[in-house]
Amino acid sequence: MFIKGVNCGLKKIVLLGLALFLSTSTMMAQRGPDQDYQVLLFTKNLTFHHTSISTGVEMFKDLSEEGFFELTWTTIAKDWFNDIEDLSQFDVVVFMNTSGNVLNKTQKKIFQTYIRNGGNFVGIHGAAFTHMDDWDWYADLVGAWHNEAWGNSTAVVNVENPNHSSTAHLPSKWVVTEEWYNFRQISDDIKVLLTVDEDTYGDDRMGDWHPIAWYQEDFKGTGARSFYTVFGHPDGMYSNPWFQQHILGALWWAATGYGLDGSGTEIN
Repeated sequence: MFIKGVNCGLKKIVLLGLALFLSTSTMMAQRGPDQDYQVLLFTKNLTFHHTSISTGVEMFKDLSEEGFFELTWTTIAKDWFNDIEDLSQFDVVVFMNTSGNVLNKTQKKIFQTYIRNGGNFVGIHGAAFTHMDDWDWYADLVGAWHNEAWGNSTAVVNVENPNHSSTAHLPSKWVVTEEWYNFRQISDDIKVLLTVDEDTYGDDRMGDWHPIAWYQEDFKGTGARSFYTVFGHPDGMYSNPWFQQHILGALWWAATGYGLDGSGTEIN
């Protein structure tokens, strides 16, 4: 938990959050009937390299070794995005800190076919800094495009929906250090899970409503599930248990479709 430079009010929230964390039994994602799902982790970056990619990959490997999912990691698009049969073996495709135009024209079509056939997507941080102004369909899939960033700062995150498997473990307010993206072209179809309070870190460019994590249950009527979170810039985030649970819950929901009640329908 990051508390350096936080004012007294925020320190109280930190201590409250820590107490809730120590008392919770939801440290790991829910295990469902389809626990052994296949995850493709894609980390190709062309315009900006996040140093945290390596720690993020290690986190995914560790979670995979603990039995939460089967993992395939690649930085080479042609390995999996050139053939729909290759891509279709995965229950969820994760873009983690990708940047630039990472897929060529053919690969874009293959990925669109994967999603239209009911494939699922999780975007982490730099996924919103990918195919900027190049691919409107991808912006709709992510839910928004990056529009400037505020460097690593400690801020209060508000849980807007505690009934999603990626947020059920979090306190109503979470103090965390992150690089906060502002967004543009925000889709009307997203369901917001988390917002950040700009007053707590000095920004005012998005105003009172600044979403930072969200999901789409039925992307463009395809049955595909899409999730995005702004978290994932600092190296230290990937060792944060609350963040790990956030990602595990997102992966589990995206890959299986199970809600918190295990019914196959998300609780709204």
